[in-house]
Amino acid sequence: MDMGSGYNRFYDMVNKIIRLIIIVIMICALCFAFYEIGERTGRQQAKVQIMEKQVEVIRYVEKKRAEINARPNANRSDLLKLMYADQL
Repeated sequence: MDMGSGYNRFYDMVNKIIRLIIIVIMICALCFAFYEIGERTGRQQAKVQIMEKQVEVIRYVEKKRAEINARPNANRSDLLKLMYADQL
C-alpha cells in the first residue's frame, strides 16, 4: 500500500470539485451577461419606438393646427373654443 495514493485521490477529488465550481460560476456569469445585453438592447429599441411615436404625434398636431388655421374666418374666439375643447 502506497501512502501517497490516498492523498493524490483526495487532491484529485478537490481539484475536480473546484473545477466544477469554477465552471458553474462562469456559466452563471455568461447567463447574466447575456441577460443584461438583452435588457439594454430592449431598452434602446423601446426608446427608439417612443421617439418615433413622439415625432408622429408632433406631426399630427402640426397637421391639425394647420387645418384649423386654414379654415376661413378663424377668429380668436373660434380658436379659443377649439383650444378649450382640446382640438387645437
